Amino acid sequence: MDIPILMVTARTESVDRIRGLGLGADDYISKPFDPAELVARVNANLRQHDRIIHKLTEEKEGQPEEIQVYDLRILVNSWKVYKGDREIKFPNREFELLKFLAENPNIVFSREQLFEKIWGYDYVGDNATVMVHINRIREKIEDDSRNPKILETVWGAGYRFNR
Repeated sequence: MDIPILMVTARTESVDRIRGLGLGADDYISKPFDPAELVARVNANLRQHDRIIHKLTEEKEGQPEEIQVYDLRILVNSWKVYKGDREIKFPNREFELLKFLAENPNIVFSREQLFEKIWGYDYVGDNATVMVHINRIREKIEDDSRNPKILETVWGAGYRFNR
């Protein structure tokens, strides 16, 4: 379950607060505390959580369930990809990368931007991983992976999903 985490502790040093927040707490309160303040912080965190969930739901509703380009169909919510009538299996990262590019058509993204978006800051690796995944995706979705029409390289800039 995805809910806010509030740490209530006797530790008062700023290093302890930083560590607690760094470990995933959404808020941190030290003893002694006013019970009314604790209730107010819990309510504030729940309101913020509700706003985030509401915003994510609105964003998801605004995006299409299916993206189609040529004979390629990407079923966004069910994580399926079809080329013609044949389903193509994608590992998670490849699907996330394809989905991201398909949801942002005709925009050029650098390898660094794609790496940050799909793998995140904490991933151990480098942005050459993006190139490897792009090549694997092309082998699956393009008629001729050496002359891609859907997932194009913009030399010196990055990659673009053509729609």
